[in-house]
Amino acid sequence: MNKILWAGMAFLAGIAVFVQPRNAAAAPETMNITVGLPVTTSTFLPIYLADKEGLFKKEGLNVKLVTFHGGTDLVRGMIAGAVDVGVTALPGVLLGIGAGQPIKAFYGGFNMAVFDWYATKNIKSVKDAKGKRFGVTRIGSSTDFLTRYALKSRGIDPKKDATIVQGGGSAARLSAMQSGQLDVNVFAAPEKFMAADMGYNRILRQSDIAPDYPYHVFFATETFLKEHPKAIRALLRGFVEGVRLAKTNKDLSVKVLTERVGMAPQYAGRTYDDFIDHIYEDGRLPSAAGMKAFWETGIEAGQYKAPWPTSKFLDPTYIETYAHWKP
Repeated sequence: MNKILWAGMAFLAGIAVFVQPRNAAAAPETMNITVGLPVTTSTFLPIYLADKEGLFKKEGLNVKLVTFHGGTDLVRGMIAGAVDVGVTALPGVLLGIGAGQPIKAFYGGFNMAVFDWYATKNIKSVKDAKGKRFGVTRIGSSTDFLTRYALKSRGIDPKKDATIVQGGGSAARLSAMQSGQLDVNVFAAPEKFMAADMGYNRILRQSDIAPDYPYHVFFATETFLKEHPKAIRALLRGFVEGVRLAKTNKDLSVKVLTERVGMAPQYAGRTYDDFIDHIYEDGRLPSAAGMKAFWETGIEAGQYKAPWPTSKFLDPTYIETYAHWKP
C-alpha cells in the first residue's frame, strides 16, 4: 500500500514538474489577439516588423492584424467586438470616449510631426499663400484641422484669407496641384518627397508649429484592459522589440515599407529617415508643447472646448511601469 501511495505521489509530482514553467512569473500568456489598424501606412513599421519577424509569437501571442477604413471604423469595430486592441490617431479615441464608449488609450510613443505644406512654384512663403486654395483630405479631417491651425499660427484667417478645398488622398491632391486646381497642399511621406522632387516649395513644416504630436496611440476597451493585463504586457513587449529592430535594421525596415505598405523603393528610405527618430519604445506621450498644439488644433476646429485631463482618456499603467515589464 505504501509503495502504491508513493508511486502515485511521484506520478503527480512529475505532472506538476511538467506543467509548471521554470519561471512561472516570466511565462508569456498564450492568447489570440486581434489588433486593428485604421489604414496601411509607413508609421506602423514596428508593428509590421513584430508581426513579420515573430516577435509577438515570441511573447506567446497569436496576433492577427486587421486594417479598417479609417479610425472611426476601427473604434466601431472595437465596440462591436471585432478587435481587442487598436492603434490609431488620438482624436479617433477621443471621439469614441466623447460619444460615451468605454475605451481608453494605454500607450503612445508615436510622437511625429510629419506633415509639411508644399506650394506651387510662385508661392515662396506662407505669407504669399494668403488668399490661395489649400488642399486637405476632407473637411473635418486631421489635415483640415492642422491646416487651419497652421494658417492661424502664421496670422492668416483660414475662414477669410484662404479657401480650404476637400481634395481626397495625397496622390489625388498632388495631381490636382499639377493640373492647377490647388495652390498649396499638406503632405506626409512619401508625397511630400514627391512634391519636393517636382519642384514645389515647402513653405511650412508641422514641426515649425510644435516639436512633436500624438500621431498614433494604442487603445482598448476598459473591460479588456482590466481583464487581460498579462496579454497587454506581452503585446507591448513584442511592439518594443519591433521598435528596436526598426531602429537598428534600416535595410529590413525599407524592405517592409516597400512590400507591406507598397511604397516606391526610391521613397522608402527617405520616409524611414523622416519618422524613425520620433518613435519611442517607452510609450511616452508628446512634450507639453506638442500636446498644447494638439489641444489648440482641436479647440480651433471646434472638437473640444478645452484640453481634457489626461485621466479622462489615458490609462497610464503600462507607461508608468515600462521599466518593470520591458524586454
